[in-house]
Amino acid sequence: MKSEISDSTKALIKVIVPLRRAEVLAAIKAAESHLARELSDRYRVLGAELRIDKPADPKKSPLRMVGVVIVDYSKRRNYEVLITGSGKVVRVVDLTGAQPAYTSEEIQEARKVGEQDRRVARFAKMKGSFASEFGPERAADNARRIGLRYAQVEKGRVSRVLAHAIVDLSAGKIVEFSETEAQPDNRR
Repeated sequence: MKSEISDSTKALIKVIVPLRRAEVLAAIKAAESHLARELSDRYRVLGAELRIDKPADPKKSPLRMVGVVIVDYSKRRNYEVLITGSGKVVRVVDLTGAQPAYTSEEIQEARKVGEQDRRVARFAKMKGSFASEFGPERAADNARRIGLRYAQVEKGRVSRVLAHAIVDLSAGKIVEFSETEAQPDNRR
């Protein structure tokens, strides 16, 4: 049976195939190289993803690009660098006012910073306690902040929230901490 796939769909298939590891690494290298003069020594590449923009001419296939997101903690800036498959930087987008999703490495770093503080360490060490992250209100200075919520599990259920801490990864410290008051147990 003859294929019913159009030529434009066949061309699109080549554009939308998943990124290969070599493409990701080359795009990250190109993005870091392009921003080298602007980046401080405290930056992190959050990731690289396939980006496909709609072409101006509907008869042409879209350009296969890789978007690399970089967070600069010291300068409090977030960038997305768009790179073609051949490694050419197409544009740099300053993500001022936007905070990309936290990575697992950032959450681990926030917990490490937070748990060095004795107030937080006390709750982290409690029997049945666990931490979960949340997105605090955006900082006016665009600092990369991660909220940590410490809670306790009893008999397989979350019994109460113990404390909240907001860690500023840009400054490497806790900027807010609050202990949650215990609620009386009204279950009888």
